[in-house]
Amino acid sequence: MTDRLSKAELHDRFVAAIGPSAVVAAGTDASGELVVELRPPLPNRVRVYIYNATNPPGGRPTREYKIQLTGQRRGERGEFDWSGIDLVLLCGYAVEHDVFVFWDAALRLDFAYSTSLEVQAANVEAASASGERVRQHRRLKTGMEVAICAPSQLVIQAIEERATSGEVRSRRADPQVTPGQPYMRPPPGGSATPRSRVFRFDPDAIDRGTNAHKKVQNQLADAVAARGWEPLSPSDSDPLFDVGWISADTAWIAEVKSLTPTNEERQLRLGLGQVLSYAHLVDWGVGINRPVLAVEREPSLAYWPVLCESHGVALSWPEAFDEFLDSCA
Repeated sequence: MTDRLSKAELHDRFVAAIGPSAVVAAGTDASGELVVELRPPLPNRVRVYIYNATNPPGGRPTREYKIQLTGQRRGERGEFDWSGIDLVLLCGYAVEHDVFVFWDAALRLDFAYSTSLEVQAANVEAASASGERVRQHRRLKTGMEVAICAPSQLVIQAIEERATSGEVRSRRADPQVTPGQPYMRPPPGGSATPRSRVFRFDPDAIDRGTNAHKKVQNQLADAVAARGWEPLSPSDSDPLFDVGWISADTAWIAEVKSLTPTNEERQLRLGLGQVLSYAHLVDWGVGINRPVLAVEREPSLAYWPVLCESHGVALSWPEAFDEFLDSCA
């Protein structure tokens, strides 16, 4: 009998297969589906519909692994949510072979409840045995589909292949540019991000939950507002920066980091990498993007302002916010 994993376990397996070097953040959206923020050159934000790929006994003469689309209510038609992301991935996981099967979500339109998607068991087994991607072609009413069977170590390559589909590119064309959304103050106490939406290994989620992080984030947002600029939080199509604003035809994208004597170096390194990625990915239709690393206090090592400046990153802390914001006008 084919093993079955819970939805949370499927999400964990998928994120682990991508690996920490490619994952910026991962969590679930309001409907409980996995949303992963990835590093370039992978698509920025990906929504993943993942199911157990099972191989039940009996049935068709050709052995198959299949998934069943059950996200909508019984009797209703379903469709995948492409809002606020760059790519929808539709996949099954055959746990006994550690193989992910990627169907083409862009070709799956208006499907019935419990629709089955199949792939030949021989292709899943071949991907597992060879350590290579194996493809299966099938003509649908909406176009020619290539299902990709990928062992877990090749999930990144499978995502890249799926992202180059012509159908996917047409869905991503002409996106509506929205400059963030009005700033949302993190709630006092506990974590600033609901725990159900954050994976255990996400160090940034841990920092976002600290009171020091929240205090600095709000101090920066208040200082921005005091200048007459609107502080912004990420919209669904933005990477997960902490505070943004627009001034002088420039989008300022800030990542906040709390600092302690024991974690200062790690936090600064993490924040520098994150904010460079965020500023690269934000597209608000303004002249340029400028990354800002806002920290709890002045770093104890004098080379950090020089290092940040060499990468075009503004490094600031609460006592220096006024001087820094003067330069943003």
